[in-house]
Amino acid sequence: ILEIDPGDGALMADLAFYCAMDEDWDKALQYAYQFLSIKGRESADRLRVALLAPEILNTAGRKEKARDELESYRRNVKEPWYRLIADCLLDPRKETSLLQKAGESPECMLSGYAALGFWAEGAGEKKRAIEHYREALGSYMDDMIEFEFALNRIKRLRQASQ
Repeated sequence: ILEIDPGDGALMADLAFYCAMDEDWDKALQYAYQFLSIKGRESADRLRVALLAPEILNTAGRKEKARDELESYRRNVKEPWYRLIADCLLDPRKETSLLQKAGESPECMLSGYAALGFWAEGAGEKKRAIEHYREALGSYMDDMIEFEFALNRIKRLRQASQ
């Protein structure tokens, strides 16, 4: 499909998530950066993919670059919810504030807990990651890519533990 329409941003965004689900970190980053290189406004896809990139780097063991990109994300993003997620990932003491606000809407619950889960996974905290992913699934927002991501990551983490 990308060969037919190489500018299909929504497809690139989804591919970044699907490659991350499969733990193909390099390919996931390639799609994320390709998507982010397309000029555009601060949309839902742009916010979630720009947050996904440092999370992938963190999980792939590139901690310093992950932190640098996350700090840049926090400085540049205008959307308060996604800025709060970045703040929390950079400073875990802010997690309580994030979790309180996450309960205000299913979309926030999904995006917040999925981000916390992936960041915990990158820190090697598998049990904590699974707990966050489970909370993300409690949003029942099964039409969003983060829902499928959280479900897939739980399966992968459980398989790796067996």
